[in-house]
Amino acid sequence: MGEVLQVVLWILVIGALVRLHTAFWSRYFEAARYGDMVHFARTQDGWRLALHRYRPPDLKFAQPVILCHGMGANRHNFDISAERSLARDLAGRGFDVWSLELRGAGMSDRPGWFTGRKGSYAFDDHLNFDVPAALECVAAETGRSDVLWVGHSMGGMLGYAWQGLEREPRLAGLVTISAPVLLNVSGNVGWSHHLVRPMFFGHTIAFRPLARFFSPMMGWPPRWLSRIVVLKNGMEGAVMRRCLVNLTENTTGALMRQFFDWIRTGRFESTDGQTDYLGNLARIKVPVLIIAADADKIASPEAVSPAYERVASEDRQLRIFGIDRGDDADFGHGDILLGVHSRELLYPEISNWLQQHASPITGDVQVDSPKTDRGSAERPQAE
Repeated sequence: MGEVLQVVLWILVIGALVRLHTAFWSRYFEAARYGDMVHFARTQDGWRLALHRYRPPDLKFAQPVILCHGMGANRHNFDISAERSLARDLAGRGFDVWSLELRGAGMSDRPGWFTGRKGSYAFDDHLNFDVPAALECVAAETGRSDVLWVGHSMGGMLGYAWQGLEREPRLAGLVTISAPVLLNVSGNVGWSHHLVRPMFFGHTIAFRPLARFFSPMMGWPPRWLSRIVVLKNGMEGAVMRRCLVNLTENTTGALMRQFFDWIRTGRFESTDGQTDYLGNLARIKVPVLIIAADADKIASPEAVSPAYERVASEDRQLRIFGIDRGDDADFGHGDILLGVHSRELLYPEISNWLQQHASPITGDVQVDSPKTDRGSAERPQAE
């Protein structure tokens, strides 16, 4: 009996030390950033989503821009610091920018035992509930339904899938960054599922506490684990540690299982198999910019470029970054947006394309619009 008690006490002590370690480094690296205002949209199934609005000092373009993060991320995917912020870069160029946080991320509703919000959602739930709620909120607040969508990884995949459904409101243009449509051809994705496979059967895959626990250890040599997502010299260690604490979110077992079904089968479809998102790419006729990187080990050009071959748009571009293609740097999956060279190489590529496909505004225009009952806005507060 005494030995059992000792084991229990040791477990409690170790658990307390882990919590203290995680709490200390989470606070140390915390650098939460917000838009100028936070609007909230309500989905049809009852989830509240946060949209961080970055207001331009001088509104130059009519179409709002929605930024959508990838799996296990949040708004910091587009705004981790003043120097690494696609959201602020686009706002500075005259766009009304809205950074969407999908359910379970950032300031949006999270699953909870006593809230009725279950952590069993998958890609289809993001697509059928989160995307239309965000589009309707932005349209109600700005009076514009012709939105330009910029999505990283899963955020880009959601843009493809939504436009392929041909539902209203339709997008005015689409930019995808490292968004694969054939996951079975990205080499590292195939074996990396072994790292998280033991957690597949639960409701939640706890990336957030794991990232915070290991945050002080990341960004130092030999960086072998981080190289799955970030190139060796693609991101400074300090920025990487800040990303782990502020950017990383939990995801669900249902979402992860759906992704690895796509890896296993080579398909991109709904969970029930009734909707072929890959086949629906042929319905996309709006302008599309597809961005990939040769050194991306998660979404390789072979996984991304089939979208270029399948979309029906006459105005489509495929831009693959790589030193062998004449660029000054390579990008990985994580550092393409927040890396050392993102601001000088990637941001201009996106902003130039958006400027070419947006409607310029002439004369004095107010960014603010009358409030509606579709989305409420408030000053950013700590999470």
